[in-house]
Formats: sequence, structure tokens, C-alpha cells
Amino acid sequence: MNSENNSNFGYFQAITGGILWGFSGCCGQYLFQSCGITPEWLLSIRLISTGIILLFVSLIKNRREIIYIWTEKNNVLRMLFFVAFGIIGCQYTYFSAIEASNAGLATVLQYLSPVLILLYLCIKNKKAPSVLQIAALLLAVGGTFLIATGGNIKSMNITPKALAYGLISALFLACYSIIPQPLIKKYNTLTVLGWGMLVGGIIILPVFKPWAFIPDISFGLILAMAGIIIFGTVLAYTFYLDSIKRIGADKASFLSSIEPVSAVVISAFWLKSGFSLTDIIGTCMILIMVFIISLVGKE
Repeated sequence: MNSENNSNFGYFQAITGGILWGFSGCCGQYLFQSCGITPEWLLSIRLISTGIILLFVSLIKNRREIIYIWTEKNNVLRMLFFVAFGIIGCQYTYFSAIEASNAGLATVLQYLSPVLILLYLCIKNKKAPSVLQIAALLLAVGGTFLIATGGNIKSMNITPKALAYGLISALFLACYSIIPQPLIKKYNTLTVLGWGMLVGGIIILPVFKPWAFIPDISFGLILAMAGIIIFGTVLAYTFYLDSIKRIGADKASFLSSIEPVSAVVISAFWLKSGFSLTDIIGTCMILIMVFIISLVGKE
């Protein structure tokens, strides 16, 4: 695959990952509202299930790599940081921000992560951001704000606790994008993500105790769980991490902000939540951002 095709595929992966995250969010909303599922139970089951699936696929593709990744000290330390700050930290603080306020505020604050990633890369590379990068950043954050809040800042209900969790979740999402980069350049993305998810799931088991809650099994619950685990986690996270390897963390984080667009469209048709003028404006802003990122890639 030549360089241009490799980049184009990276764009496709980042956008697809964001769309699948939006779908996953709608599945989660269905589970919380219709099946009585708790975020803690969902997070535990999702991490364990995803880790097992990814490692099984990785076992078929490259059996030696699964064990070898743990034989180097630097790999072990980076993997543990990835698990703690990238996987558990990111998802737990996001759910906590929702619990302390609402999904709109949590989404807006978490999608400040492209700001942090761009700042980190500018400092690391000793290079100021371009005009196109700044424009893409403003469009991504602004579009997400409009979609998540309807343009009404009062609906965000900001409390110190919610603000703290939301900002920390943005920091951890940036960590998720940056910390595993040396690992995914050296090993298969499935192996890195599979171990990260499985180890993270095992760590939180004694904390969240998912066995203490047994949900009523229904066809809707099974389909929604499959949507979250297969599409919203296995495929979405794999696509996103692999896109970072192809186009960089800054572009991937910008493009993944297509997530709220996906969520609002799917929610409108599936959960009958409606589609407002601010949703349309926010969607247009994010789509323009996607076009700008394609131009940035050609600079």
C-alpha cells in the first residue's frame, strides 16, 4: 500500500471508528433506559469480552507476539500505563462525568482531547499549529458543543465535580491516543488493544463486581450488547488505534469527533430523539472539519 493510500485508509478508519462509537453510545443509552443496566456493569463486561475476542483473533494471526509483548520491561510499563490511564481512566471518568452531570457536558469536555493532543505534538515537535489545524480544532469543538447541548450552555449543568471528571476524561483520552503509539508501531494493534482491554477488565472486576447484578436477558439486550462489544469496542477501538499509526494522533482525534454526529443521527431514527437545527449546524461544522483535515494531510 503506497503512502497516499495508506493515509486515505487511515482517514477512513478514524471516521469509521467515530461513527461506530456513536452507534455504541446509542446502544448504551438503550441499555441504561430500557434494560436497567448500570455503567459499571457494562464497562466490566465490555472490557473482558473485547479483550478475549481481540486476543483470540490475534492468536490466530500471530501466536508468538501475544507472549513476546510481555517479555520486555519497557513494553510492560507502557502497557500498564496504557491500561491505567488510556483504557480504565478514560472510560471511567467519562461515565463519572455523565453521572455527575449529563451526557452532553461529558461529551463536550472529553472532546477537548484534540486540543491537548495538538498542544502536546506542537511542544514535542517544536512547531506551531497551522491555520488549518486551528480551524479544524475550533470546528470540532464547536460542532460537538452544538450537538451535545443544543447551543444552550445552561443545559450543561456544570458542577465542580462534573467539570473535574470531564477535563480528566479529556486528558485520559489524549493519553489513550499517545501512550500506545510505540507499541502499535512494533506489534499488531489487535494484540496491544486485546491485552489492554483484558487486563483493564480484570483490574476493575473486584471494584465494580458485575456478578452482583444479573440483568433480565432479552433479545434487545443481546443485540445492544453485541453492538457495543463487536461494533462499538472491537472494531471502533481497533480502527482508531490503527488510524493513529497511519495518520497520527492529531488527525485521528479530529476525525473521530464525527462520533456525536453519528450518535445524534442514529438516535433520531432509532430512539426517536429528534433532530434540531443546532444538530444540523453542528453536523455541518464537523463535516467541514473532516474536509479541512483532508487538506491538512496534503500540506
